[in-house]
Amino acid sequence: MFVRPDNWKELSPMERRKVRLDNWQNAPVEFMSPEAEANYKERIGRLRKIYDMEPHDRPLADGFMGANEYVVRRKGMNGKDMVYNHEKLREPLLEFHNEFQPDTAVSPLPYPGKVMDILNYQTYIWGGQKLPDELTIQAVEGEYMMADEYREFAADPTNFWLKKYIPRVMPALAPLQMLTEFPRVSENVDLIDMILPFGLPPFQAMLQTLMEAGNELMKMLGAVGQTGAMIAASGFPSMGFNIVKTPFDYLGDTLRGTKGILTDMYRRPNDLLAACEAYVPVLINAVVNASDRNGAPAALYVLHKGADTFMSQAQFEKFYWPTWKQVMMALYEEGITSYLFIEGSYNKRLQNLAEMPEKSLVCHFDQTEMGPVKEILSDKYIIAGNVPASLMATGTTDEVRAYCDNLMDMFGDTPGYIMAHGCYFENTTDDKMRAFIDSVKR
Repeated sequence: MFVRPDNWKELSPMERRKVRLDNWQNAPVEFMSPEAEANYKERIGRLRKIYDMEPHDRPLADGFMGANEYVVRRKGMNGKDMVYNHEKLREPLLEFHNEFQPDTAVSPLPYPGKVMDILNYQTYIWGGQKLPDELTIQAVEGEYMMADEYREFAADPTNFWLKKYIPRVMPALAPLQMLTEFPRVSENVDLIDMILPFGLPPFQAMLQTLMEAGNELMKMLGAVGQTGAMIAASGFPSMGFNIVKTPFDYLGDTLRGTKGILTDMYRRPNDLLAACEAYVPVLINAVVNASDRNGAPAALYVLHKGADTFMSQAQFEKFYWPTWKQVMMALYEEGITSYLFIEGSYNKRLQNLAEMPEKSLVCHFDQTEMGPVKEILSDKYIIAGNVPASLMATGTTDEVRAYCDNLMDMFGDTPGYIMAHGCYFENTTDDKMRAFIDSVKR
């Protein structure tokens, strides 16, 4: 939990950033030993200096954005285990950290399988459900907002999300459609429409379903939280971020689908722009509230549809960049660092990123050419990436070591660099993981 100091309104964005980072760095941890405490403080201190772009002894290697499934698969866990059997992952995770001594905590994303089953979640399929047990999770796109509903969405994104989108992607919550529009509840007689659904059997059944889902979620969070606490207690800090998307990606990933939103750029450009603009204040408020709740100093953008191969530079600057920049600037004002997980290539977008204030970004690259990144961005922002997932999966240990050595030659003397994988992979070898982790220690 992050609590703003009394003088918050008087602080500059960089002063607010410092307060948030201080809160994250000094969060209480019950360590298992004095050695673990010393290791934790050394690791998080190094990470903090990188976040601040201050002098430090070496870059760090962070495996979370690539090896987060391999760390348990190497011990026989499968996709179904990562979705349903969270307690089963604890020993493999603790064993990995003890054996490899990584700079930061590495663990799978906490997929809530039983909760997704209860809600009949439609936008994914997963191991143990419709996918084989070996696989983890796969997105299933659909048009959960029709093209002619753009204006309805733009008029009130929250109402649309609550009463149309959620019932469509979670049929167990279809009775949410019965709710009244809450902004109209201002007089005593309006209470009738507000409370009426809660007295109807379908809505009451839905509330029971939500309670069941909530109970299962608390069980999962208890298991995941205990494992995370044990990893921290053993001396390994987490990177500290919430997961978020750009306004365009929220619309494209979850409402219109890739095909829908890319054709909308031609068929309904004004409606699309209005919807992106309408999402900006909603998204800012959501990210700031999440950051305050869990004390995370950064927001992790999982960037999907702004890559070079998805749209032209002109389309990027018209549809994608303006509203995304608005969100990032608002978070900067709140002292929240934007961590950009840039999937695909951003070879044509580097000058756009350079418009942001200093130290406002962590730029984590997947397939972008790193030479121009060094030249254009490395003096202003923290840089991360871009060890290829394909190399980790199919290359040799010597090839991984040589690639990492080349990145160290390029970025080892920059103010802030994090050795990281370009994207997720499921299979590699322990020798290649050691080559990756040890590359920053030369």
